Order: sequence, then C-alpha cells, then structure tokens
Amino acid sequence: MDVSHVRQRVQAIADTADDPEDAHAREDELLVDVLKVIADTATDDQARALAGAALETRKIEFERWYA
Repeated sequence: MDVSHVRQRVQAIADTADDPEDAHAREDELLVDVLKVIADTATDDQARALAGAALETRKIEFERWYA
C-alpha cells in the first residue's frame, strides 16, 4: 500500500458520500488497513506499537453496525 493507493480509496469514499453507510464502512476499512501497514512495516518502534495497540479493538466482540 502506498500513498496513491490510499488517495484512491479516499476518493472512492468521497464518491460514495451520498450513501453514508457505505462511506462509513469504507472509511473504517481504510483506517484499519493503514494501521495494519504501520504496525507491520514501520521502522519507528513507537509508531508500530501505537498502531498495533489501536488494532486490538478489532478483537473486541461487539455489534458493529451502521445507521
């Protein structure tokens, strides 16, 4: 994943802004994907640790829904 790929996905979110449920789901997926890349590849220990810690929320079981 590189910045141009992220920008394409941001544009896709903007293009679906008239469907808030779809846009919200896409945004959540993008943020998780970016955090995963940071957690897996960052050379900065703190950035890697922060991203990994934030991703721990994905392990919490609760109903995820969109309005």
